[in-house]
Amino acid sequence: MSRRSRSCLTNFLVLIVTLLVCVAVIDAVAYFALGVRGSRHGSEDFVQFSPVLGHFHRPLAQGRYYPRRGRDGHDVRINSRGFCDEERDIEKNRPRIVLIGDSTTESWEVDPRERPHRVLEETLGGRFEVLNLGVRAYGTDQSLLLLKRLGMAFRPDVVIYTFCINDIRDNAKRTGKPYFEVDDADTGKLVTRGYPIAYPGTEGRRTANPVWKYSLVYRTFGLAVSKFGKVSSGGGTALPLEEHFELAPYKVVYDEREAARWRVTRRLIAEMRAVASSGGAQFLVVENLHLPEIDADAASRLTAPYGGGDGFDFDKVTRLFEGFADDTGMAFVSLAREAQRDERAAADLMPPGDTIHLSAEGIRLWASAVARELESRRWLEM
Repeated sequence: MSRRSRSCLTNFLVLIVTLLVCVAVIDAVAYFALGVRGSRHGSEDFVQFSPVLGHFHRPLAQGRYYPRRGRDGHDVRINSRGFCDEERDIEKNRPRIVLIGDSTTESWEVDPRERPHRVLEETLGGRFEVLNLGVRAYGTDQSLLLLKRLGMAFRPDVVIYTFCINDIRDNAKRTGKPYFEVDDADTGKLVTRGYPIAYPGTEGRRTANPVWKYSLVYRTFGLAVSKFGKVSSGGGTALPLEEHFELAPYKVVYDEREAARWRVTRRLIAEMRAVASSGGAQFLVVENLHLPEIDADAASRLTAPYGGGDGFDFDKVTRLFEGFADDTGMAFVSLAREAQRDERAAADLMPPGDTIHLSAEGIRLWASAVARELESRRWLEM
């Protein structure tokens, strides 16, 4: 090798080492000094496979969850029974409320003291014990099974299910969890399918990416490449409408698929109510906020790739629930109605960049709306 070649190689190696040192310094400052952490949205550290439910919390797991956006993480602690709450005794010494639902019930996007069970207990003056059985990425179907298997064992006086718009799509999934179908030949009876679930092994199972967690440079580069790929390929093309969990339920005219998904969801909720009633508990459904329901700009952005908002009605799901409640006498609260009535801005109720989770202020709105409904129905007189 010539002297010139060796010199070029040396310069190249020095450049590479310098770049690596710069990356290490940037990542160290970002992680330790500024607290910039990678998304832990998959929650891999806190869940495990369940042959009955698909996935469930790993008992006694603990750590810190970092939302998809934002720097600050929040503590997560799973109790010995497998739900994200403090330790609870089966025996109760005061009336008890059980919360069920998905990540919008679990609420890892806020500090533990600001989560729904804590805030509702405080709102009710400590007269009720409130247990949080929310599990991230659950559909209505998995929440129903969890209520049967665990929730009712705590002998609740009230069961509160918080519906999230993605539950409709989740209920239609047929892999990795049990699912339900409505048997129209048997007066709408629910039939369980896909149970028990085969252990997936390591293939197809989510694992945490430690580089994504620790390296700001890696995350920034990865997101830039992803965005460039979308732009260079005709970019930013929206999902097929039938697969868009945030938009398909608001179509003005449902096709057969949307109608079937709503029918299954409605039947699952009716079964939840029956399970609660059989254990002597009252049952309340709360429709969680969804950003475009209360933010016209968000609605416009969401519908733009599909030709605008003429084919969509962001009040539709709320009206369907109101009709369902009227038909069945079911207790129902819509947070969108609450926010609209009080003229609350989405920015006050939801974390920046989030479309379905509540901020601490949003959870206080949820708790006050729930408390008013319980009071109006005289369910607090226990």
